[in-house]
Amino acid sequence: MAKVREFGVGVENLHSREFVVQAKRAEDAGFGTFWVPEDPFYRGAFTVASAIACGTSKIKIGLGIVNPYLRHPALTAMEFAALDELADGRAILGIGAGLKDWIEGRLKIPYKMPTSAMRETVEIVRRFFRGEELSFAGRVFNAERVKLSFKPARSEIPIYLGILGPKNCELTGEVADGLLLSIMSSPAYVRFALEHARQGLKKSGRSESNFNVAAYIFSSISEDERAARDRLRPIVATMVSLMAPQPNTPLFSAAGLPAETIVKFGESFARGKLPVDMVTDDMLDTFTIAGSPARCRENLARLIEAGVTAPVFFEVPGVPPQQTMDDVHRHLLPYFT
Repeated sequence: MAKVREFGVGVENLHSREFVVQAKRAEDAGFGTFWVPEDPFYRGAFTVASAIACGTSKIKIGLGIVNPYLRHPALTAMEFAALDELADGRAILGIGAGLKDWIEGRLKIPYKMPTSAMRETVEIVRRFFRGEELSFAGRVFNAERVKLSFKPARSEIPIYLGILGPKNCELTGEVADGLLLSIMSSPAYVRFALEHARQGLKKSGRSESNFNVAAYIFSSISEDERAARDRLRPIVATMVSLMAPQPNTPLFSAAGLPAETIVKFGESFARGKLPVDMVTDDMLDTFTIAGSPARCRENLARLIEAGVTAPVFFEVPGVPPQQTMDDVHRHLLPYFT
C-alpha cells in the first residue's frame, strides 16, 4: 500500500495531565506528531503543549490550530519560542483564522481580512525567529521595534495552515510548510486543496517534495463492522449540522454532497433532533474511516492516494483516545509506514 511520512494523533477534551499520558503512549507506539487543538473554550494549547514537551522526548508537538485574532502574532511568536525551547525543537505551529461566529459573534473581536491576517502572522512569526527587530505595518497587524529578548531553539520553524477555501489553500502553498486539513476531509476535497496549494508552491518557487498534507480523521475500527460504523454516525450528523450555515463549503461541495442535503441536516438540528438517520453509508465512507480493518485500510489508501502525507487520527467523542490509538497502531500503521 502507499506509504505516508508519519501517522499523527489529535486529542482535545482531556484533563491537562491526561494529555501528557496520551502523548507518551503515542510516542511509545511510534506516532510522529501529537496535535493539540485550541478551540474556545477548551484548555489552552500552549499550556497543554508545554506539559507534553516536558513529558515526552521524541514525538513532535503540533498546535492545530491557533488563530491570529486572539493573540497578536508577536505574542504567538513569543509563546511558541518558549514552547519550542521546552520541546528541544519538536514543535509545529498551526495557524488558522478560526470561526467567525466565535471570534466576532461571541468574543466581539473584529474578524478582519482572514487571508491577510494569516499571511501577516506567518511573516511576523518567521521574522521574530530569525532574530529581527521588527517594525511592521500591515493590513491587519502593526508593530514597532519589537523583537525576542532570547535566542530561539531554531531560526526556522515548521508552520502549517488550517484552512478550507481555495484562496487560503494557495496561500498555504506560498508561505507555509504544510496544510492541516479539517475533520471530514474526503479524497475529493484533499485533491481540491492540494491543487490550489500547488499554485502557491509554484508562485513561491518551492518544491512539493518538502510540503506536508496532514488531515484530521475520525476513525472507528472493529471486526464488528456495523458497530464501528454506527459509532461515528452521531459525530458526522453533528459536524454536518454545525456547518449547515455554510452549505456551499468546498469541504462538502468537492465531495459532491448537495447543499440542500446539508441544509436539511441544519433544519433538523435546529428543531432539537440530531439527524443521525440522515447519515448514509456513503457519507461514512466519504468523510470518515469506519468499519472492518480491511475497509478502513481501503478508505485510508484513497486519502493517501489523493495526497495526504500525514493522517492524524482525532479523538472521537465517547471513545477513549487510547482505544483509537491502539486500533490505528494495530490495523493501519504497519501497512502504510
